[in-house]
This record gives sequence, structure tokens and C-alpha cells, in this order.
Amino acid sequence: MIRLVAIFLLLPGLLWANDLPALYDVTGVAKDDVLNVRSEPAASGELLGSLSPDATSIEVVDLNEAATWGRINLGETSGWVSMRYLQAQEPNPDYALAKRLFCYGNEPFWNAMFVQGELVRFSSPEGEYETPGAGLMVSGRGVTGLWAMGYGDSVATFRREACSDGMSDRQFGLSVALYKLHSGEISLLSGCCAIAGY
Repeated sequence: MIRLVAIFLLLPGLLWANDLPALYDVTGVAKDDVLNVRSEPAASGELLGSLSPDATSIEVVDLNEAATWGRINLGETSGWVSMRYLQAQEPNPDYALAKRLFCYGNEPFWNAMFVQGELVRFSSPEGEYETPGAGLMVSGRGVTGLWAMGYGDSVATFRREACSDGMSDRQFGLSVALYKLHSGEISLLSGCCAIAGY
């Protein structure tokens, strides 16, 4: 019985974690103060930086077990902020996750901005190009945390999971697999995505 009660107590935090990544705004911080970013989910953690009291669209990619601290990216590293001072933004019902997704990969190095319902802008050392006519993301049937987006003759699939770019200490809450057709050349790329630009 005690185990069952413990599961129900943990359930809200688990459900919340399943909704990440998500965008938040700083709230409840005095105008002459800042929200500290720590190296670990504790006030005693090393200070890595700070957020201004009016900072918006902060992407939270993970929570500690108690859901009291959220992991965010700060430059080339990630750190923890107190969830007490973050307020979730209302999700846009027109778009899954966010209207824009920013994705990165290496070997080869590439990045792409996916704008749902509009375009995809792809960049690599070989150059940059735009593909108009991108569709909206559709969710997998019977599978949670999986989406796909078509654009031109290409398609990208996004999965909600922890992801690392292998080049920095940033942490991401989405992975991407990108089947790309451009100028007659087909490639399959993988990487990580954010819902806030960096």
C-alpha cells in the first residue's frame, strides 16, 4: 500500500517531466535581482550564471526528482534553476512543441531551423538553403513523444528524449532523424533539437 501511495505522489512529477522540453518565463524575481543558474539542483551548487528578472522563453529540458529544479542551457553549458521562479508559457494549440525548432548535428556538422507550416532553413559547411512549404508536425499514432514533419521531398522525425550534441555541455530534450533530399543527393542525418534559439 505504501508503494502505491508513493507512485501516486510521484505521478504528477513524472507526467510533468513527460511534457518537457517546454518554455518558461522568469517570475517572482525582484527587478534589481537575478535568477541564479547552478551547477546542480541545489542552492549550494556552483554559480554558472544568471537570468534577468524579465527573461522569457527559457527552455527547460529536465527536472530533478522532486520537480523543484529545472535544467536549462546557458551558452555552451547547462545548469539548474529553481522552478519556484519559472512560470510555464501557455502552449500554442496550433503547433506541436513549438512553432520553431532549432536542430544541430555533427559528423558532418549541420544545423537547421524548422518553422512549422512555413519552411526549413538548412546550413552546413557546404552552404545554406531554404525549403519552403514545410508542413505541420504530426504525432505518432499510439506512440507518445514522437512527431514527424514533411518538407519538400524530405522528412524529419523528432523524439522526446535526452540528447547531447557531443561537442558541448548543453543538454537537449529532443532528438531528430533527418531524411534529406537536396539537389538529387539523399542523406540521413541525426542530431539534437531545441525549442528556443541559442
